[in-house]
Amino acid sequence: TMMLPFAFVATTLLIQIATAQKFDPYQLNGGLVAAVAGKDYVLIASDTRLTDGGYGINSRRYLSGRIWSASSSTSLSTVSSNTPTESSPLSSPPTTTTTLTWKRSPAQWESDGSLVMPSSNGLDNDSGSRKISQKEIKPAFIPSSPSFPAHPAQMNLPIMIGSAGCASDCESLKRRVRLELDALECSFPTGSMGVQSVANLLQQVLYGRRGFPFYSFCVVAGIDQQESHDGRCGSGAVYVYDAIGSYERVAVASAGTGRELLQPILDRLFSGQFQNQADKQIESRDEISRDTMAVPAGKQRMGVAGSLRPPVQTTVNCSWEEAVNNVARAYQSVAEREISVGDEIVICVVKTSETGDGSPVVDVFSYPLKKH
Repeated sequence: TMMLPFAFVATTLLIQIATAQKFDPYQLNGGLVAAVAGKDYVLIASDTRLTDGGYGINSRRYLSGRIWSASSSTSLSTVSSNTPTESSPLSSPPTTTTTLTWKRSPAQWESDGSLVMPSSNGLDNDSGSRKISQKEIKPAFIPSSPSFPAHPAQMNLPIMIGSAGCASDCESLKRRVRLELDALECSFPTGSMGVQSVANLLQQVLYGRRGFPFYSFCVVAGIDQQESHDGRCGSGAVYVYDAIGSYERVAVASAGTGRELLQPILDRLFSGQFQNQADKQIESRDEISRDTMAVPAGKQRMGVAGSLRPPVQTTVNCSWEEAVNNVARAYQSVAEREISVGDEIVICVVKTSETGDGSPVVDVFSYPLKKH
């Protein structure tokens, strides 16, 4: 009779241990984010599919926790334009004959900092709309206001963060970072933080939760105004993170589901502009083809203190149109092979206007991907 209570207790403990081992607070909801830094622009991209961690699809137009602005709620304003949403073909690089027809819309932000999902009512090829050239599109300028001054040296450019992984953790991280920015920007003389400061803040927030980390894999994209010349926009800056805050500055970054497929494609597309010419000059098989994005060790040292530059280039040498097409082509390839990536790609581009005054332009382009 004494063995019955003991057996019951032992069975209960075994059940509790088995249940505890099955407990998993995280869920991978898919999402693939990428960013590219150029000489005078930066772009960030994401697909819009939200999965349940398996083959189920919760949403095909999810963007709330994927792309969001790191600007504080007091300095962020809605970028508006009188230009209606139109479809525009962006010619791909000369190496291909593909023409991608995009739906373009001005960048708009929700009150919580999330990028507004472009309207699905825009014109496209299926609706019989005509193709228009890029010259016919009027860029959406950031209006002159206290939040976005007209002078380039004082402008408050949006710093964008892309996050993928567990959707609830991405939303929680977004709110935490924006609350920290609201508190910190009050003490800044200029009233806004640069992209390097935001990158460092995100690292501290992620590392502060290293014991029970945010299941969020992030990229940060913005214009580095410290590298601006003659009062014009500086070069693009992109940082890539892991879940506990380790980060580095790179020219091309990706994070999330399908990163292992997307990153090598992007590396080849953006290095191919120089590598194709180098391959033609190789006369013998014994000659080694060097990585064109690598910085020689002798050129990494800078300053009297001997600090080091990144071992790779931190910007790509191509136009923003070519960068947008390269990113879209890479996403198309990944969407064919990864079930968690698809439906639509949204690309937000911050660039210098074509008028020559150095004022910034923020545009959003969208393109359909495969719907599994």
